[in-house]
Amino acid sequence: MRDGPGRLQGLERELQRLEEDIEADKKRIQDLKKTQREYEADIEDGLAHIRKSRGRIMSVKNNKEYRALLREIEQTEKGNADQEDKVLGCLEGVETLSKELEAKEEGLSAMRDRLESEKTAISKEVARVHEELSDIEKSREKLVQTIAPQLLAKYEQIKARRGGIAVALVNNATCSECHLGIPPQMYNELQRQDTLRFCPNCQRIICWKEAETST
Repeated sequence: MRDGPGRLQGLERELQRLEEDIEADKKRIQDLKKTQREYEADIEDGLAHIRKSRGRIMSVKNNKEYRALLREIEQTEKGNADQEDKVLGCLEGVETLSKELEAKEEGLSAMRDRLESEKTAISKEVARVHEELSDIEKSREKLVQTIAPQLLAKYEQIKARRGGIAVALVNNATCSECHLGIPPQMYNELQRQDTLRFCPNCQRIICWKEAETST
């Protein structure tokens, strides 16, 4: 699973974006509810003002005062009607955002489950690879004991100088690591596999790879 860490990072970034989006939606819902309460408070103030104005009607002394009071009541009622429309707009906005929020939270839950599943799978794969590496290391230790010290030292020296790769296959007279050609005589001698040989270009230990034949 070479792409495991990258895939996890991608899922975690996607999860973070969704979490931030959900928090933004919650904030918008809170803001809408706060605005709704403010409009409702304005409506209550308007109703109180209307009740007070209607109570004054019986005490007016002339038509001018009476008409002025009626206009005042009418304007307050119109203002309340406008505020009620705004309250409805807030309610609709909250309802729409709440539905979107519910869907996003379901998606977030599914994504968290997927992330945990990926982490579990990758952890198992890492454990398997570590176990394989441990087995390979044990096999290597046994094999090293059968190799002549001088040859082993030469191998380690090449490995250190050549980026951890000390052995290269030769196929069609070409070194698989430096991709340069092997001299014809050396290539012919290499095929006999009777002695250790080194690439004249990169100095790695070279092994002949027999060409595959179709059956």
